[in-house]
Parts: sequence; C-alpha cells; structure tokens
Amino acid sequence: MKAHKNHGTSLIDLSISNPTQADVGLPDPFSIARLEADRYTPLAKGSWQAREQIAIYYEQEFSSKITPDQILLTTSTSEAYSYCFKLIANPGDSILIPQPSYPLLQFLIEAEGLEARPYPLHQADGEWLLDRDGLLQACNNKTKAIILVQPNNPTGHFLKSDDLKWLMEFSADRIWLISDEVFADYAWSAECTQTRSLTQIEAPNVFSLSGLSKICALPQMKLGWIVMPQNQSVYKNLELVADTYLSVSAPIQQAAACWLPQRAQFQSPIRERCLTNLQGIPARIKNTQWSILPVEAGWSAILKGPANDGEEAFALRLLERDVCVHPGFYYDLPFQNSLVISLLTPPHQMISGIGTIISS
Repeated sequence: MKAHKNHGTSLIDLSISNPTQADVGLPDPFSIARLEADRYTPLAKGSWQAREQIAIYYEQEFSSKITPDQILLTTSTSEAYSYCFKLIANPGDSILIPQPSYPLLQFLIEAEGLEARPYPLHQADGEWLLDRDGLLQACNNKTKAIILVQPNNPTGHFLKSDDLKWLMEFSADRIWLISDEVFADYAWSAECTQTRSLTQIEAPNVFSLSGLSKICALPQMKLGWIVMPQNQSVYKNLELVADTYLSVSAPIQQAAACWLPQRAQFQSPIRERCLTNLQGIPARIKNTQWSILPVEAGWSAILKGPANDGEEAFALRLLERDVCVHPGFYYDLPFQNSLVISLLTPPHQMISGIGTIISS
C-alpha cells in the first residue's frame, strides 16, 4: 500500500479495481502458460486456438452455442467497443448508455465522434429496473446502438427478464445491442435466473464483449473479444476493421488458450474475497444510518448514507482520514449520498474503512 502523500500514512483504498494489486492470492499466470513469440502468423480475427477456447468457455458457462467464427479478438473491451462503433455508426450518430454505469463509456463513444445519450435505470424494492419511457425519449433518428452492461458496474445487477425481452423486441431490425459482460462470471447467487450473457439469445443485432481482464483477473495481458451475430457481412466488415490494426499480440493469443480453461484458479480467490466482504459489510453498518444495496454480481457494492453536505465533500473528508472511496456521482447514481466501494479490498482494511465511514 502506498503511503498517503499528505500524511505519510497508509491509505485504505476502498476503490481498488485492479485484482493484481488487491493481494487476493492470484496464481502466477506464467506457471500456467508460457509467452512464446518465435512465430508470427497474423489473422484478423485472432488465432483459431484462442477463439476455440473462448467458444468452449461460453458453452461451459452459459450453455451458449457459438462458433469460433463468431469471435474476433481485440486488445481490450475498450478496443472492442471502438471496432463495433466503427462498423455500425458514422460521426454524429448517437449511442445510448445506461445511467448509472461506468463513466468510461461516454469517453469511448465521444472518441469516435459519436454522441453518448444516457437512458435511465431506477431502483425499486431492491431491484434496478429499466426506465422504458426514459429509453424511448433518449432515442433519436441517429441512434445506432444501445449499450447494456451485464452485470452493471457499479450497481451489480443483471437486466430483468421482462426488461430484456422488451428491449430485444424494441431494438429488433432497427438498433444494435452491445452487451458488456466482463463481470458475468461473478454472480453471487447460485439461484440467479437472469440472462447473464446475451450469447444465450440468438439475435441478429447483438454484440457481446468480454475479456481476460475479469474472467482470468489478467488486466495486464490485454486481451478482449467480440462475439458477433451469425452474419457473414458482419464477419467480413468487422474483420476488415481488425485487419487494419492487427493489435493483439501473438504471445497473448497463444497463452490465452491455456489460461481460459484454468479460469477457476484465477476466479476462486477473487470470489472468496468478494463474498467475505459482501457478507461482512451488513454487520458493520447495522444500527447506523448507512445501508448497502443488494448486489447480484460484480466487484462493487453501493452504500447509501444520511444526507450531508454533499458526496464530494464527504469523500474528501474521508481522504483526510486516509480512506479513499468513489462518490456516487462518479457513476451518476441517483441518490443524495452514496459511496461505491470495492469488494476486492482486503477484509481487515474493509473493516477499518467502513468504521471510518460510519464515524465521519
């Protein structure tokens, strides 16, 4: 833990999102796969071996019947977004993004000369629901795609079945759906009945994105992908975009074919850490003015607190007490006072950080 530059003390980081810095006990990736670069045979979609293992992953995790031909490798989900935008939209077109959600989406859209238009999600009875009227109002005649984040970051919810059905019917034959599923493996209830991956639904207008960053806790290895709908025109045109860049390194593609089948080794310590924190937080805030919102999946939790002089001021006061958090407005959360905390935080630091929060 780095020293707090203002006080020379250790900073409790409740915002940590990098699993390689969270001391969860991840395995050494190089003990599972070697990085070899003695040959270079570029393929626009990426190596067959890596794409084959990705297809197997979807079958094992989601019972999705996809083929390696439907998969195109990228260096990250950010690049995957960029490729999709290049394929489906022209400068000046609009893309709908959920609100609340991760703020990077807006920057990725605007970097392509497109307009990001938010559509609202609202919380009711412990669930996050799609505001259908709000989405209809956000659409215009230049809307080319709607982004879904399954599960959402930071709310940790999957789109409810009836909302997803409505959205599929609304978008069919007119608007693309881009489903960001990087946290889909981290559902916290064995009884989760929601659709965790849109690859489970055969639809001609859906792109599904994911990557090694979360599935194997390997953000440093830089590999993402796009699962494309079964459409030869889409294959050809997206392959042309990818062939223009050829951005994915050969060693990472080779190693990914070994890492993916061993993903449980990477996920197990993260799941244990997140569940320990998720189960421990309610006891720490019991009989206080703070509450935790229900979390279906992902690495974050949302705390709601009493009204005060503002989230930013509160977050700065916590920083003065050596606790770093993300204020809710960072994600456009619709609450007067909320904090987003990382479930990757070491448990002893989580206990201390929660104590500071409820006493501030």
